[in-house]
Amino acid sequence: MGVPPKAVAQSFREEDPGMITDSIRFFVKRHLLANMIFLGVLIGGVFAWRATSKEEMPSVTFDFVRISVRYPGAPAEDVEYYITKPLEEKIRGIDGVHSLDSTASVGQGSVRVELEPELSNVDEVVAEVRNAVLDTRLPEEVVDDPVVRVFKTDKKAIMDVALYHEGKNLLSIDDRQKLQRYSLALENRLLPLKEVNSIDRQGYLQEEVQIRVRPPDLVKFKIPFNSIQTQIRANHIRQPAGTIESEGEPKVTLLSELDTPQKLGELAVQGGFEGRVVRLREVAEIEAGFEKPDHILKVNGHEAVMFSVVKTASSGILDSIDSVRKALARFRESTLKGSSIRAVALDDESFDVRNRINLIAQNGALGFILILLSLFTFLDKRSGIWVAMGIPFTLCFAMIGGALLGYTINGTTLAAVIIVMGIIVDDAIVVAENITREAQKGVERSVAVVRATAYVTLPVVASVATTCVAFIPLFFFSGHFGKFVSFIPPIIFLVLAASLFESLYLLPGHMLLDLPGSKAKRALEPHAHWFDAVERWYGRALERVLPWRWAFFALSLGLIAFCGWSAKNKMKFVMFPNEETRDITLTGFTAQGMTRLDTARKVQEIEDLFTPYIGKEVVGTRTSVGRSRRGGAAQQNNFRLGIEIVPKDQREKSADALVQEFEKELARLKGFSKLRFSKSRWGSESGSPLTILVQNNDDPARQKMSRELRDALHAHPDIADPEIEEGFFTDEYRVRINREKVKRLSIAPGDVAKTFRAALEGTVLFQFSNGDEEIRVRLTTTDGAKNNIEKVLAIPVENQRNYLVPLGDLVSVEKVRSPTSIARREFKRTTVVDADIREGAKMTPLDAAEFMETKVFPDILSRHPNGNFAFDGEIKDTRESSSDFRNAGLLALFLIYAILAILFDSVKQPLVIMVAIPFGIVGVVMAFWAHGKVLFGFYAAVGVLGLVGVVINDSIVMLCKLNDDVDPDAPAETFDRAIARASQTRLRAVTLTTLTTVAGVLPTAYGFAGYDAMLAEMMLSLAWGLVFGTAITLVMIPCLFRVGIDWTARSRRRRVVEEEIAQV
Repeated sequence: MGVPPKAVAQSFREEDPGMITDSIRFFVKRHLLANMIFLGVLIGGVFAWRATSKEEMPSVTFDFVRISVRYPGAPAEDVEYYITKPLEEKIRGIDGVHSLDSTASVGQGSVRVELEPELSNVDEVVAEVRNAVLDTRLPEEVVDDPVVRVFKTDKKAIMDVALYHEGKNLLSIDDRQKLQRYSLALENRLLPLKEVNSIDRQGYLQEEVQIRVRPPDLVKFKIPFNSIQTQIRANHIRQPAGTIESEGEPKVTLLSELDTPQKLGELAVQGGFEGRVVRLREVAEIEAGFEKPDHILKVNGHEAVMFSVVKTASSGILDSIDSVRKALARFRESTLKGSSIRAVALDDESFDVRNRINLIAQNGALGFILILLSLFTFLDKRSGIWVAMGIPFTLCFAMIGGALLGYTINGTTLAAVIIVMGIIVDDAIVVAENITREAQKGVERSVAVVRATAYVTLPVVASVATTCVAFIPLFFFSGHFGKFVSFIPPIIFLVLAASLFESLYLLPGHMLLDLPGSKAKRALEPHAHWFDAVERWYGRALERVLPWRWAFFALSLGLIAFCGWSAKNKMKFVMFPNEETRDITLTGFTAQGMTRLDTARKVQEIEDLFTPYIGKEVVGTRTSVGRSRRGGAAQQNNFRLGIEIVPKDQREKSADALVQEFEKELARLKGFSKLRFSKSRWGSESGSPLTILVQNNDDPARQKMSRELRDALHAHPDIADPEIEEGFFTDEYRVRINREKVKRLSIAPGDVAKTFRAALEGTVLFQFSNGDEEIRVRLTTTDGAKNNIEKVLAIPVENQRNYLVPLGDLVSVEKVRSPTSIARREFKRTTVVDADIREGAKMTPLDAAEFMETKVFPDILSRHPNGNFAFDGEIKDTRESSSDFRNAGLLALFLIYAILAILFDSVKQPLVIMVAIPFGIVGVVMAFWAHGKVLFGFYAAVGVLGLVGVVINDSIVMLCKLNDDVDPDAPAETFDRAIARASQTRLRAVTLTTLTTVAGVLPTAYGFAGYDAMLAEMMLSLAWGLVFGTAITLVMIPCLFRVGIDWTARSRRRRVVEEEIAQV
């Protein structure tokens, strides 16, 4: 740790004024130019704020594509065979595709395509995926086109609007027709809004005209089922015929549509000139209705239709929500007034955006006030005012820069601003304090501002550079969270660049200006300041400590070692600690054998319990019957009830307290089982911290592995509610056609298959428009004709000689059990097992993963060698982020060291400065302990990463002063006094920069004007890490500097001795 004769910086400051000094002087002499720049940036910032969209998250395109296909009536295995597998085969060979996941459930399939990270040609790869989907041959029963969706945060659902019929817990056909008419009217009001891109419907059923054939009547009139299809299709005609060759060229169109139940009923399906005419109404029931739902959606206890409103990419979330709410209010007033239809808004994404903007604005304003108080306490009035004016300048500059980069105002960019709120004035404090100190020596003010600013230019530039490089690693984080945090560094760079420019070029000129009411310009006279006494006390104390430098150094190392050991053993890294939430989910079952309708009626008892809370602690509830947590099929007696509660600052009870209250109410109800509450976890798709993938193409073996894993998790005292997410099994009749018999009877096998499908699921014969919607005409059988397999087998099919043969004579039937859902990950069938960490347990998800990998997985795999286990969700993201943080930390340390080595022209002195880093981290550990926090989250780690760059700024200023003022060739007995005197001159700048930084983030850390759990963690680590790091720096840097002198002196003496020995 040798000390160079003089730092390169001193040579620059004292011997060669150079270009930077000239540039400072240029702005000092041109007040008008400086003021125009200052005012221009302020005005530009205001316009940029008004023009920039406000969003919940930055504009990010996720690196995955989801493909959804509906195959009505198909069992999961057929969906896998005909839909998901063919799609996988088509997509897997595309360059840029990283992995494929698929889910096949009853009647629908989906494929999730994950792209390679950091692709430069994402749009091209997505286009190839779309083309591959279009090229895949799908069954003709797949009526709707596959939906290919690319997820972008700037084009997302911003609000759900639900409509329900008050007083109607479940809907009849007439009730639903009325509700969907109102729903369609609302959709037509919302879609024309320029802020609305599209609307996704939930609970909205396709309108149909249903022809339900009575098989006994077919037998009675000897009419084959297939001929009904043929007759209806043949008689539904709408076709342009051409043009009459006459004046005006009138057009001719054939219109013979069967577009009403009445027209269909009068259709002759058999008979002629001699035989009796049989009309369709004589063999079938015909009525308007709706498609068969695969689940039931209820809102606030009423069966409902719900719209998810998706905004356009160019519209901000706040403007979009305001526009939708105004349209909804007009719709209530003009259309719903006096009716029994109610419209409610749920999942309003602007709540969090507004709260975060208000929270950050209020906490930021409070931080700004604290910064001003700190400035006026430690600086003179002139310096305090002009240093404080740098804050709006830098923020407005960042607003302009962010707007030019195409950024939005969102939680991430606002968090970046809060991080540097206090750092903004650090450069200005150093410059202003040095100008004041120089001017108080009697130097003419115009000379003092230039000389003092040039003196600290390199340390200030180095401080800004080290702060910036500490955040550069955030660009290289992987995964979805990496995309979000990559928006933090550019904002920080803009703010610090503006702060640097304002400090070096605008502030010196402003320091020459007299405040209103002050005397004419003159050299500042020396005057006493209350902090002078503190500086003198610090100098005396430091002079007493320096002789004990080795003991202090040893104690400090011991403190680092103790905190490091304690942090490793007692603090745990969790991606997102389970803080206060706004979404609670209740899952459960009604009695076995209940249908969806039975379950929907029964769950009304639970929904009624929440009714008194709606409008108070609860925004609303939504219930889904017969659908799993991931949207797949579930047992008909299974339900999920989502409870949206108001933000934390708008209610007195915590989410945990509400859950306990709900549990007491539910305990009085009978007829329910496996009731379980869970709170949403930010960043977790499943809502559970533990998500394990069980992979094996052997279904019985995979099911056994899943049960063994569930049992092992259930036995662990710290793990709660393990749940297997595999679809339940249901009865399936597998029908095999007797080929020899159908050939002998001259019956086409395809006719047999079509008859089965039409009789059960129904066949869509055609569709027609009623103005707003397409209405399908579906042919099937009556419910009574398909409530057991024997009745279906009695349906007749016609051969080529017009003889009728029952289906049962042509096929054999086998009854089996088949899954309702099949998940595949990387071409292997997969079952998902979820579990929670028990409330109050000290185990983290990473601890649980280690336990499973060392104790559970090997034991299970020893019995199932073809199987495999993998982690997904929070554990996977946490492990990736942990690795990213380690790499980011090392990269940041290397870049900081490189900058300091260049500044000080030394390989040793940067190590002296960087000693502040571990002490800053010690401060973070101690702060978390003091606040009772043992879980260290993602955002806290980001705060520590920022701390690495900020905590060394004071060390740079301190060491530069020591290098300049302490002569290593002076008598040894003068070193301690010289070091103490040089250090005390930097005490005010060091203390004030720390106080302003802490003051800027402390209101957010403690939520003085509103609490945000994620931002609070980040600011807590930054604030207290900086406080502790600075406190140690004020003693450690002088002590290490003195140690360096000792080593240098010892080295010199050794060389002298060696030279004397060599001469002898």
